[in-house]
Amino acid sequence: LDVLKMVTESNESSEEAKAQAQEKISKIALDIQNEANIETLIKAKGFEECVAVIGEDSVSVIVKSEELLAKQTAQILAIVYETTGVAPDKVSIINK
Repeated sequence: LDVLKMVTESNESSEEAKAQAQEKISKIALDIQNEANIETLIKAKGFEECVAVIGEDSVSVIVKSEELLAKQTAQILAIVYETTGVAPDKVSIINK
């Protein structure tokens, strides 16, 4: 983020570079917000701990659970899809 902000604030950066940097900043901010939303919604389903990481075209979710039931997996996949639009086959769920 710091590098992208430097590009947007630099007098030497072209308008195109500034626009691209601003677009990337907006995408990162949206991903951070979506990760937090996913984590909150999954915790609301009864999971003690959860971490969500949004990648370029995939999402990884780590939950604290001895084992995941099919119903729980379906709930997590639904939350991720509704929040990000990422298809279930691009979601990795890891239980620890």
